[in-house]
Amino acid sequence: MKLASARPGVVAVLVLITLGGLVLWRVASESRTELAAADAYRQDDRLALAVEHYRRAIRWSLPMSSSTARAVSALESIATELEADGDSAAALLAWRSVSGGLAATRFLYSGTHPARENAKDQIAGLLAADRSAAIDANLSTEQLEADHRRLLDGEIRPDPWWGTLLLLGMATWVGALVLVAWRGFDSAGRFRWAGARRPIWGALAALVSFALGLLFA
Repeated sequence: MKLASARPGVVAVLVLITLGGLVLWRVASESRTELAAADAYRQDDRLALAVEHYRRAIRWSLPMSSSTARAVSALESIATELEADGDSAAALLAWRSVSGGLAATRFLYSGTHPARENAKDQIAGLLAADRSAAIDANLSTEQLEADHRRLLDGEIRPDPWWGTLLLLGMATWVGALVLVAWRGFDSAGRFRWAGARRPIWGALAALVSFALGLLFA
């Protein structure tokens, strides 16, 4: 109790560190669990379930985690095997799992991932090879592949600069409101403008930052 009343900032930092550690532990644990399940299903030749769990392992992976590389490599291997066996639909699902799994783990400053770019090439090739749609009858395979590749690249990404401004504005706004509650009131609960003035102006500036980031990101 003395620590909480005397140094609320220290307590807040300790709580945040604890929560962050728990989140990281959960993510790492789930990634290992999904990867183990995927390996087991692959050994049993239950490839559909293996693909699903490898995709989940990618989505639970931390940046620079070995689990991501293992899951991507396994999915690429499965996709190649299925395509060689003539099962284009299952191979397409495996390649889409690579692309979708890696897309789900992007952050603001992520660059292009070689494995995802290769997966999109493979997806475009498989889709172009399937000429069942009547609308594709007059197009060559190369034209279809280029069209599918262009569509796969046509994704909407947030602007990194405005996205950063949005996140910083949100974090600063929350922190400023905490300071208002801490410094803006005396022990009797009466509002003190002298102590709350700067946090209030900071909260307003942060709210403007958040709104601009939300508008342009």
